[in-house]
Amino acid sequence: MRLSKRNVLINVLLALFVFISFYLYGVFDAVTDEKRTELLRHQSELRKLKSQVHSLEKKLRGNAEAMRTIREELANSEQQRKNQEIQKDNAIALAIENADNVLEGKLNAEMQDEDSRDAGEGAAQLPIPRNKVAIVHEALTGLSRREQCSAMLNYSSAKTDVQMLDMYKIIPFDNIDGGVWKQGWELKYDANEVKKEKPLEVFVIPHSHCDPGWIMTFEDYYQQRTKNILNGMVKHLSEKPGMKFIYAEMSFFEMWWAEQSEGTRQKVREHLKSGQLEIVTGGWVMTDEANAHYHSIITELFEGHEFLQNNIGKEFLPKSHWSIDPFGLSPSLPLLLSEANITDAVLQRVHYSVKKKLSETKQLEFMWRQLWGGSDARHDVRSHLFPFYSYDVPHTCGPEPKVCCQFDFKRLPGGGVTCDWGVPPQSINSKNVEQRAFMIYDQYRKKSQLFKTNVLLIPLGDDFRYQDDFEWNNQHDNYKQLFDYMNAKTEWNVKARFGTLADYFDALDASLKEDQQQLPVLSGDFFTYADRDDHYWSGYFTSRPFYKHMDRILQHYLRTAEIAYSLAQIDGGNLDDEVLPKLVEVRRALSLFQHHDGVTGTAKDAVVNDYGEKMLSALKRAEEVTTTSIASLLDKSTQISMSFDEFRAKQDSLPEARIFEADSSLLLFNTLAHSRAEVACIQVASPNIRIKRSDGTTPEQQLAPVLVHRDGRIQAQMGRFELCFWAEIGALASEVFTLYSKDEQSAAELVLVKGSAKPASLDHFFKFEQSSGSVELANTLVTAVFSGVTGFLKEIRLASGEKMDVNAHFVKYGARPHGSLRNGGGDNLSGAYVFLPDGQARPLEVTQPSFVVTEGPLMKRILATGPNDGKLNQLYSLEKESYSIGIRNTIDLSNRPDNIEVALRFETNIANGEDLFTDLNDLQDKLRLCWIAERNKMITEGSSSP
Repeated sequence: MRLSKRNVLINVLLALFVFISFYLYGVFDAVTDEKRTELLRHQSELRKLKSQVHSLEKKLRGNAEAMRTIREELANSEQQRKNQEIQKDNAIALAIENADNVLEGKLNAEMQDEDSRDAGEGAAQLPIPRNKVAIVHEALTGLSRREQCSAMLNYSSAKTDVQMLDMYKIIPFDNIDGGVWKQGWELKYDANEVKKEKPLEVFVIPHSHCDPGWIMTFEDYYQQRTKNILNGMVKHLSEKPGMKFIYAEMSFFEMWWAEQSEGTRQKVREHLKSGQLEIVTGGWVMTDEANAHYHSIITELFEGHEFLQNNIGKEFLPKSHWSIDPFGLSPSLPLLLSEANITDAVLQRVHYSVKKKLSETKQLEFMWRQLWGGSDARHDVRSHLFPFYSYDVPHTCGPEPKVCCQFDFKRLPGGGVTCDWGVPPQSINSKNVEQRAFMIYDQYRKKSQLFKTNVLLIPLGDDFRYQDDFEWNNQHDNYKQLFDYMNAKTEWNVKARFGTLADYFDALDASLKEDQQQLPVLSGDFFTYADRDDHYWSGYFTSRPFYKHMDRILQHYLRTAEIAYSLAQIDGGNLDDEVLPKLVEVRRALSLFQHHDGVTGTAKDAVVNDYGEKMLSALKRAEEVTTTSIASLLDKSTQISMSFDEFRAKQDSLPEARIFEADSSLLLFNTLAHSRAEVACIQVASPNIRIKRSDGTTPEQQLAPVLVHRDGRIQAQMGRFELCFWAEIGALASEVFTLYSKDEQSAAELVLVKGSAKPASLDHFFKFEQSSGSVELANTLVTAVFSGVTGFLKEIRLASGEKMDVNAHFVKYGARPHGSLRNGGGDNLSGAYVFLPDGQARPLEVTQPSFVVTEGPLMKRILATGPNDGKLNQLYSLEKESYSIGIRNTIDLSNRPDNIEVALRFETNIANGEDLFTDLNDLQDKLRLCWIAERNKMITEGSSSP
């Protein structure tokens, strides 16, 4: 029984074992099948990857071969280019050598001819060849252009379609009455042909021109006008998604931005990002282009762009330039703007006859190139010129101002502005929209006939526009109805909408590319501007010369302060946190004055005084920045007190020299990047004071009286003496000198005083000689000859023997009375803007001439009393080892009842023919053709240049 149970148990266990074994085997077998399947799948993918790798390796081998081929071709091309350059250089060198040989032959022949003539006349000295310019010209014109110097080639043959000097030769300047477009002609279009053309793309661009000082001061304009404009901009662009706006002057924008919440600032960024708002130019002001120095233009442009980049975003830096109010346009601007990555420009104030000529040839849009640009387009700026009289709404929608004025909805009843033509605008509604839409569409079509493409720019604004909700709402709502109606008229074939300059130039790009057109290339400038008849805006070239001079002094002070501050920072100077804000104040004061009603001298008296106060404060801040920075460089452990050698008591007073005492120190700072050796002069309190270097050595020096013209005669100032000395300072370096008292006078250090009469109060130790005949001031390089009667400059002789007549004297122009113009318009008086003389210049007589000369080894001066009319006097200066003769004129025209212009005239024997070169922005010289002005009866006002 027990055995049987055991057998049964064994059998059960055995059966259970077999069952479990089979079960486990089945499970393991299933897992193995899954793994096998997975393995096979991986193996398949691996084979695919290997195949792809092999394919890529094959392609890489092919690419490597192609790269080797390209590199070989590039190397060959580079070698060919180098060979061509070598050949070109050799050709130029050979051409120059040939030209020299030709020139030498011509000169020898000319001199032989002169020798023969002089020998017959018994002359023993070989004269300088006459007609030297003609000989050089003939030698050069005998060569092909490829043989001439490459620099001359690029300058003299800027590859352009329009050269302004050539255009001036062919413009009749006849000022014919053109009808509704008084300075043009009747514009027409074919309504049937319109249907076949590309759609007319119209961009209406709302804008507001904000002068940072003109009738009101900068701050008053901001508080009363510009602040409201910018507040309205944020509000109405947010409420009106289809509305757009452009803005230019960052001086106002920065002031407004500082007052805004972060929420408002973010809205501005959103409007910029969406394209509803565009910052154009982005300079601190809309700079003048005639009187402004290029360094100051860069400063105001930099100040505005730095504000934008630091506060709003680098991505919003401008690409378009907006210059609608400066009184004439300089090619220096497109050069500087192109360096600021600005590629497009919109321009306005150009002579009406030039506008008409460019309109006739459909060249109002052009690539503005530098005269030296050759075929290099890197500095070209694509420019759009308004064709009509002004930038206001009546003169921008089309050729008929009476019609266009009716579409300036600021002039609706209640807007505070009316139309000069007696027909007011109408609010647009369903009853009049058809008729009113056609009226404005008709103007668009007529204006489009003046341009090459189907893209049209229509400004919608004026000075200080969009100040209130009334204008924002009425301009937007009425134009929206007009756009909707005209865009729905398929037979009109037009698409009109609000836009920005970016929108316009993008569309212009697309149109030019689609039509495979290129804009013409233009070179030259747009001076002198006239808006009608003979109203040439050349008066502002010389208006308020005192402040123009103050502008240049501030520019010099700013540059000095910037260099000193930079050197101190590099050297690790311990400058406090107040120094940089002072430097910014100087930059912004200079930048503000570059406004086209600032440095031009065209603002009201109170505004000019405000500019003067700002510049006076900036001069003081520049002095503080410079002296603090240099003190830091000299001694970082102690505070050194320094001041400049001159100061101004008031904004409208002339600078006064500080008087140095014995035992004081003088520091000369060379702000230039090259060493300088020249004469420096200061005023000292005693005739015994002399100067020595830091090493104890004494430089060459001289002592002279300080002469002034006072109470009708020349006097020596009591207790003031001029100490001049020779200084040699390295690049961006400084040197300290010490003033000390010397017991004995040295006659060699005292200047000789001579003249028509002995100056009053002249100290006894200065020797005086009575002059007789002409007076000469000379150094080793040049001799200046002055009249023995008036003391005015007569001629200049170089050490080489060349002589130039000068014959300096003063003349005056009177102002003509009011009169009617040929085209029926109103006349203006000669003044701050316009120069309208009453005839040719008349000499200013010197009724009581007198002059005094101070002559020393380093500095020679002559002070001459000029005409009594204007309290004029002249100071000439000639330094050691200098070709330059300094001329300083002082005049007082205050409290005069008459309106006159005073000029210093030189009558020379320079054989320049019809050509005259004048400076532009201290950046370039510009050729003027005098005969063009004479032919068109513009001898004075039209030929005056900045």
